[in-house]
Amino acid sequence: MNNIIQKTHFLDSFRSFLYGLLEAGWQTFAFIVAIRYFQADTNFKSLIAAAGPIGFLITPLSLYFFAGKKILASSAASLIYFLTAAFLLASVSVNSLFVFGSFVILSLIINVQKGPVLLDIYTTNYPPNQRGHYMKYPNVLSAVSAILFGFIGGKFLDANIENYTIVFIVMAFAAFAAGLIVKAIPSEPFSRENIGNPFQSISLIWKDKLFGSMLGAWMILGIGNLICLPIRYEYLANPEYGLDINNTQIALIMIAIPAVAKILSTFLWANLFDKLKLITTRNLNNWFFLFSVILFFLSDNLILISIASACQGIALGGGKIFWNLWVTKIASAKKVSSYMSVHMALTGIRGSFAPFLGYAILVSSSPLTVAIIGSLLILISILMFEQYKNHPRLANNGN
Repeated sequence: MNNIIQKTHFLDSFRSFLYGLLEAGWQTFAFIVAIRYFQADTNFKSLIAAAGPIGFLITPLSLYFFAGKKILASSAASLIYFLTAAFLLASVSVNSLFVFGSFVILSLIINVQKGPVLLDIYTTNYPPNQRGHYMKYPNVLSAVSAILFGFIGGKFLDANIENYTIVFIVMAFAAFAAGLIVKAIPSEPFSRENIGNPFQSISLIWKDKLFGSMLGAWMILGIGNLICLPIRYEYLANPEYGLDINNTQIALIMIAIPAVAKILSTFLWANLFDKLKLITTRNLNNWFFLFSVILFFLSDNLILISIASACQGIALGGGKIFWNLWVTKIASAKKVSSYMSVHMALTGIRGSFAPFLGYAILVSSSPLTVAIIGSLLILISILMFEQYKNHPRLANNGN
């Protein structure tokens, strides 16, 4: 068992380093290219922001497909990365907003299908009371690579915005390499006996009342964050709304600073997840999201905006661990993938419409108004989560 743990951790760390390049590209460079090279309209930018969440909507179906084929979890993850690489290469095959946007969106939709797949591997290969511990180094490595790629990619785009093709080709090769690495991770085949059909998975929302009600709190939290996220790029890059700073500065604020803060906080959050109550750590994390949203849009001072980005990074240091692992606190090992697929599907629902909502509010008001609404929603979610703090199933640290 120790050999399996160590091999999984070693290979997943390499996978995460490569994934940091993809994350930086999707979260920042896709928006920079859409805004500054193609002058994309609001709807197209909203679609790019919503692409990952749209993919979340179909995770119960993709999980059911993998279970029907009885495919190894590592083979499923590998296939997902290979398809991601193909779509990223296709995105720069023609100099066209439609081609670029369509294939970037498809690459995101297919990539997020790996969520419940990787969680199945973590649940099978890692001890219950050490899953947070084994997520630390992979998360740190993904943040490190995001910093490096964010800086280099930003410089490339500042030199010539047409260099975006090189940036996305590098991302495609990173996805392909990640697919080769993840295929070697020990795993077990999926089974429809444990997974069930998509409706059986969705029915967990009302059959497991704790799970369903916590998903409601997570929904409010996610909407509050997601309506603000794409508006940050508009505030920094679009002269109509904000500062119109250069691409390297945007990459510094939106990639490097949060990534450094994420690195510094990940070890603490991972230990807290393993040792404290789920709700205690969840709400502590939520306060950092709240501070980040408020501070970012409070003024045009780059120091204050950088502090806000640092708060976002601290929140992401824990948020990524909690988002990926929280269902392991309330679900059995055999059902954890089903629980995760439902969690991801609902993430997809909010993520699909939240960017459009954020832009709709922006068009009729200002970035600050979007921030006020987002922060109020996050505050409501904190109050909602707090009511589950002493629930019998969450009475201890969930191990």
